[in-house]
Amino acid sequence: MLDMKSILIRDLIKKTLGFIYKSLPYINKKLDNGLTIFVFHEISNNPSKFAKEFGLAISTQTFRYQINWIKSNFNIIHPRDILSDQGIPKRAAIISFDDGFLGSFVNGLSILEEMNVPSILFLNMQAILEGKPILSAVACYLDRYVSEFSEFSKKSGLLSPAHLTLSPSSLQEYENQYGVIDSSEILDYQGLFADIDTVNKWDDNQLVTFGNHFFQHWNAAALSENEFIEQYEKNNIALSKLNSNLNLFAFTNGQPETCFSDKHIALLENLNAGKIFSAVNGVNVDTNKFILGRLSLFETDNNENNLWFRVGRDAINYE
Repeated sequence: MLDMKSILIRDLIKKTLGFIYKSLPYINKKLDNGLTIFVFHEISNNPSKFAKEFGLAISTQTFRYQINWIKSNFNIIHPRDILSDQGIPKRAAIISFDDGFLGSFVNGLSILEEMNVPSILFLNMQAILEGKPILSAVACYLDRYVSEFSEFSKKSGLLSPAHLTLSPSSLQEYENQYGVIDSSEILDYQGLFADIDTVNKWDDNQLVTFGNHFFQHWNAAALSENEFIEQYEKNNIALSKLNSNLNLFAFTNGQPETCFSDKHIALLENLNAGKIFSAVNGVNVDTNKFILGRLSLFETDNNENNLWFRVGRDAINYE
């Protein structure tokens, strides 16, 4: 764990690099000609333990600052624009959310509506419809807080972190041995998600759209081909009942290789997905690609130089 001196030094380096990145012609050219996609999860001043542990939560004050900064430096477009043939403006950006945390609706969408900013929410519809915890929260809770799951993982060869390697068959095997998991404690750990009434409330808002994030939050790399297709199609059926559904898919967890592969990209092409999204390379130079990257922002990105550091680093590291 970093001590305070190391944290201060790291923050100073980020601010300094951000100040430099802001003026670099190379970075500005990539931003001008590309599409930068930002991804958020929970917007809350009182986040759950799960959201805090994995850096998923951003306070309303910081979120408002970040959106104002994005509006000042980019042309925020409607998510449906990337499915049209009309092209996109110079220095385009998209705002997206993953999973379906209640705060992304109650706080995030309310702030965006205030600012007239469009967005897309990639939802796990089981959590919305049935009130069950998402798979990643289940796996992280078991991995961190249940000793018998550690024993099971060692015996079954399940690798940590469990949210990337747990499969439907291994979860079923665990429940066969130790009993059905009690969701109540995991829901407290995870925090509140939107229900279908909340989703329906925003469904006819012209600024809001919804996309596919699997029915549950399984990691694609842990699924068989049939399980992958089932998760995608089951969520599509649930989403099809929403007026603002777009034919867009975001990989859960979103990291190439550990979370998905070229095989999964090919499967989604065969399933006729319009566009798909990862969680890396948020500055997209080639906006015609089938798979587009996204850039995560965090609570510490609460000043201009830190935000320029995030965007600039992506622009430099990825083509």
